[in-house]
Amino acid sequence: MNVSKNNIDDLNAVISIELKKEDYLPQVEKAIQQHKNNVAIKGFRKGHVPGSLIKKMYGNSILLEELNKTVSEALNKKIEDEKLNILGRPLPKENSTINFDINNPEDFTFEYEIGLTPEVEIKALDKSTTITKNVVTIDDKTLDDEMQKLTKRYGNVTNPDEVKEGKEAVMENAELNQELFDKVYGPGLVTSLEEFKEKIRKELQDFAEKSADNKLKDDLYLMLMEKTEVKFPDEFLKRFIKSSNEKPIDDEQIEKEYPGFEKGLKWNLITSKISQANNLKVEMEEVKNFSKLQLRAQLAMYNPSGQGIEEQYIDMLNDNMMAKEDHVKKSYDGALEQKLFTFIESQVTVQDKATSFDEFFNKKESGNA
Repeated sequence: MNVSKNNIDDLNAVISIELKKEDYLPQVEKAIQQHKNNVAIKGFRKGHVPGSLIKKMYGNSILLEELNKTVSEALNKKIEDEKLNILGRPLPKENSTINFDINNPEDFTFEYEIGLTPEVEIKALDKSTTITKNVVTIDDKTLDDEMQKLTKRYGNVTNPDEVKEGKEAVMENAELNQELFDKVYGPGLVTSLEEFKEKIRKELQDFAEKSADNKLKDDLYLMLMEKTEVKFPDEFLKRFIKSSNEKPIDDEQIEKEYPGFEKGLKWNLITSKISQANNLKVEMEEVKNFSKLQLRAQLAMYNPSGQGIEEQYIDMLNDNMMAKEDHVKKSYDGALEQKLFTFIESQVTVQDKATSFDEFFNKKESGNA
């Protein structure tokens, strides 16, 4: 058997596997004997079926199975021996048909196209790269607007009898008093207008800071994508997508979906290069802590006051979630992404920009931020 690699260019190559009859026939004969001992055919005792009958009935399928095994092992060994970083999986070369006949064994040559992973050089991670981070302030107008929304949301219907008759409800805004405080945050948890204002201000501030952090993450992503040039073996990858799709997919659909596939692949290569070059990894304790923070945030959505949720209860829920494999994987990916973006942010120059709540969110909604 002879296995060779021919480089087409920097991103494409062909692996050729030349098989002589003696390379595969011993395995085929052995497989025929195994079938002879295991197959049940009417009229013959198990283990006494003639090899010639096995060969006649199953010969070509056995030949094909053993050839696939031999070729697959040779292909994987070549990739491993040469330490080839490939994209997707090897694809049989197009327009190459081989006829199999157990009664007339031949020498075969199998050819596989491979797409090679491009080298990624990341130049943007240094202090000469400047990114703006919005520092959102909650001014009095923003606070007043939010309070006005709450008085409207928790207002009272002034014409309940008419509503029963099918007429439109007439709403009266709630007053800024203890009744409203209790409706919004729970009985007795807020007891004055000042406490109410501070509670709302903090919620707005927390929301704004999380949104600004997400905006910064988006900007870092776009910066790296724009400033990192990566070339791909496009035609190979399109064939790979077509061959991997469970349902038939035409060339027009592939052309439409390929840019999104390429973008995702490019980001994976960029993040892998950064993580490997800087030994970024997460330990299981970090995964568990990330999961706990996410769980706490979810619980806060249903219980904004945080009252009545004991730490022991959160730990118990988190342990239950961490027993699920898919949750652990999701939490691991989230913790690693968090560490990755923290590192990226530390490598560039981040300039704070004071921004009002209204300006930040209006700009975001219009797509200008």
